[in-house]
Amino acid sequence: MRLQLSAVLAAVCFTPACYEFKVHAQAGYAQLAVDGDLGYVNGSTTASIRQDVQSAFGLGDDQGSPYARVSVDTGVPVLSVSGFTFDESGDGVLQASFGDSPLLVAGTPVRSELEMTNIKGSYLFQIDLGPVAISPGIAVDYFDLDVQVRDAIGIANERVELQAPVPLAMLRGEVDLGIVSAMAEVGYMRVDVDEVSGSLLDIEAMLMVHPTALIDLFVGYRSLMLTADGEIDGDTFDTDLQVGGLILGGGLRF
Repeated sequence: MRLQLSAVLAAVCFTPACYEFKVHAQAGYAQLAVDGDLGYVNGSTTASIRQDVQSAFGLGDDQGSPYARVSVDTGVPVLSVSGFTFDESGDGVLQASFGDSPLLVAGTPVRSELEMTNIKGSYLFQIDLGPVAISPGIAVDYFDLDVQVRDAIGIANERVELQAPVPLAMLRGEVDLGIVSAMAEVGYMRVDVDEVSGSLLDIEAMLMVHPTALIDLFVGYRSLMLTADGEIDGDTFDTDLQVGGLILGGGLRF
């Protein structure tokens, strides 16, 4: 009877219900910058013209931002959420018309403000190959983007807002060598619907050092590359933006 009971307990504890969840929480600092082009014409049949975000809108300097990431390993499925906030303001000179204001035309000095929050959630299936793990799956990038452009004296003002979840196909690779480990993941989406086309490429990578079993220090890179063009409700847009840079911080495993 004792032997039978031991066998039953062993069998039960190898089921998913007995798997011990592993949680990894990280927080740190991101040094991010925006780059690329932005074009937008509101309520007009005139095609939008891409304008360099640095010269036309005065954006593009490195900005410090908070960064956080949490992952939950349930055995095979691995769930993770990461995110950051980013904001910047600057002064530029428009290279072409922006919006539908007759005052925001080429040659106009403007004051620009950009605010963005990004939250990425993923659901991946981990395949262990010794010290290496490959995890394919799906993810969702949620964007809350707000861009305001106004002339130098504050008479004319244009605002572009985007709040939307974007689904991605994702692949993550990991290497664990004990005191040192590394992770890199890539998510991608391409869409062509009606009069709108665009793509999103999301890259996140980390190199981690583990002084103890519970604590890690990391340095890494995060990049979002968004391209979109088309017409929605009479508004014509043409955008090619990238937000990315260095991330560093520490984490806990429990």
